Amino acid sequence: MVANAQTLQQSIQRSTAQTFTDAMSRAVSGVSIVTTDGPNGQFGLTVSSMTSVSASPPMLLVCVNRSSVAHDAIRDNERFAINVLAAEQRDIANQFAGRSDNGGRYLFDQATWDSSNALPRLRNAAAYFECSLVSAMTFGSHSIFVAQVMDSDAGDDTPLLYTGRNYGRPVELN
Repeated sequence: MVANAQTLQQSIQRSTAQTFTDAMSRAVSGVSIVTTDGPNGQFGLTVSSMTSVSASPPMLLVCVNRSSVAHDAIRDNERFAINVLAAEQRDIANQFAGRSDNGGRYLFDQATWDSSNALPRLRNAAAYFECSLVSAMTFGSHSIFVAQVMDSDAGDDTPLLYTGRNYGRPVELN
């Protein structure tokens, strides 16, 4: 059932950016670093909004804030990697989220990286996806990048989770 326009407008007015952000902090998400390298520069940033779109062909999407210095490079390089962080990689998550103790951002020398087809791949990540951009759509403050996965690999490490503005690790639910 679709709400009428007046009811919808009233609902929208009750949800502010702050109440939305507070409510979203209760969701549980994985933590990844999106990296790119090419003619438009080498950049990376921490994201919590990555999900699969299709298994056949393998495709996924990632949401990136348009104000990020990495945004345009990801779009213009047309290739990126998604490094799903392991539970022990909190420091690198903070580094690429701009919350590091050393004050630097996007310092690739703070971790060990491999390059596959010139895309930075974080060593010991829980999983890795090498992607080719298929579509970019803008919605509000973010762009949704949809990509075909060209290569992927999974490690044995437990993934890093984020909820309640804190990092954690999965535990078995009984």
